[in-house]
Amino acid sequence: MRKSITLLITLALIVAISSLIAIGLHIVDTASTQVQRKHNLVQTATFVQNIAQILKKKSGDINSSEGLELLISLPIDLKSDEIEAHISFDSAAKGINPNNFLKTDHNRTFFNPDYILLFDRILQSANVQSKELFLAMIEDTLDKDLDERIPGSEIALYDKRFAQGSIENFKKFWMLVEHYVLLTADPNIYTIPWKEILGFYSKKIDFNYISPVLLGYMLPYVDVEEIKKLTIAKPANFGDWKDLPLAKEDKDRLKKYDISFFAPVVEGNLSIKQADQKSFARFVYDIKQKKVVDIGFKID
Repeated sequence: MRKSITLLITLALIVAISSLIAIGLHIVDTASTQVQRKHNLVQTATFVQNIAQILKKKSGDINSSEGLELLISLPIDLKSDEIEAHISFDSAAKGINPNNFLKTDHNRTFFNPDYILLFDRILQSANVQSKELFLAMIEDTLDKDLDERIPGSEIALYDKRFAQGSIENFKKFWMLVEHYVLLTADPNIYTIPWKEILGFYSKKIDFNYISPVLLGYMLPYVDVEEIKKLTIAKPANFGDWKDLPLAKEDKDRLKKYDISFFAPVVEGNLSIKQADQKSFARFVYDIKQKKVVDIGFKID
C-alpha cells in the first residue's frame, strides 16, 4: 500500500512538471521567430524556477527511497512543433563530501581519521607522489587559520581567488588539484576519477546511488562483480544495513563514511532545443530544505 501511495504522489509530481513545460513550450512557440539567445536564457531560467516551485509544493510527500527512485526513474520528454524539452532527475548524494574531513563530536571539532585514510588510499592507487601534501591542502582549506601544515599547503596564502573554508563545489576542489600539480609537477593526481568519487551537496551518501568507483575504494577487498551487484546491478533499493549482502566487517567499514539509505537531494537536468539553438540548465534541489542549492545555465 505504501509503495502504491508513493507511486501516485510521484506520478502527480511528474504530471505537474509535464504540464508546466507543455505550457512553456506553447509560449515559446508563439514567439519562436523573435527568440534570441537572451530570451532562451530567460526562458530556461523561468522553467527551472517553476519546476523548483512545484518540487517545493509536492516533494515533501516523497519521503522515502521508493519515492525518490520513482522520481529519478521517470524522465520527461515533451515536443511541440518547434521546441523539444527534456528533464531528468538523479541523486546528488552519490559521492563522498570532502567537507566531512572535519568532524564534530561533543562540541569538539577534529579531522576525521577514517576520511583521511580513505583519501590516502585513493591517492596511493594513482601513485600520487606527495599524498601528505594534498591531504594537508584539504585540511588547511577547511580549518580557520592560515598556518601551513606543509610548505605550500595553505592555498589562500598564494591565490587571492581562493576562499578559506568549505569546499562548496567541484570547481573549488579542482583548484586544490591544480595547486598541487603546480607545486609538484606530478600529473598522476589527474588520473583519479574525482567526479565519480566526490559529492558536495549532501553530508550523507545515499547508498542506493553510491558510485561503484567510490564503493570500490571503500571496500578494496570486495570483488568488482560484487561491487556491481551492490550498485549498478542491484535488484532493488536497500532499505537498511540489514538488507546489504555484506559481511559484518564490511558493513562496519562502511558505517565510518556517513552513509544513509535515503538522502533527499536531487540534481535536475533540463535541456531545451529550438531550431539550431540549445539551452541547458543543471540545478540541485534539496527536498528536505525545499530549496535550490546550486544552479548553472548554458546556451549553445
